[in-house]
Amino acid sequence: MPNAKLENLLNLALTATEAELQKSQVLSTGFTPATRTWELIAKYHGALERLESEVIHIEPLINGYAIATVREDFVDAFADLDEIEYVEKPKRLYFE
Repeated sequence: MPNAKLENLLNLALTATEAELQKSQVLSTGFTPATRTWELIAKYHGALERLESEVIHIEPLINGYAIATVREDFVDAFADLDEIEYVEKPKRLYFE
């Protein structure tokens, strides 16, 4: 069952196969295949410093947002933390 704290597109990307991720720039944005990590945007409250580990790296921003680099198999556990309010994947920007 999809995690309610994760945006729909991130839930879809997490369930996609390797081949689907390779074919879709939208789904693969934020994913690093070599390390199997996701770069995510997290809305949080409280302190996230205690979460720093080998599988989670936190880069605090402002106003309760952070960029979190999370190993793929820990994304759901990261989102389930009480401090985390919402998690989404970065979006690819296109210029015309």
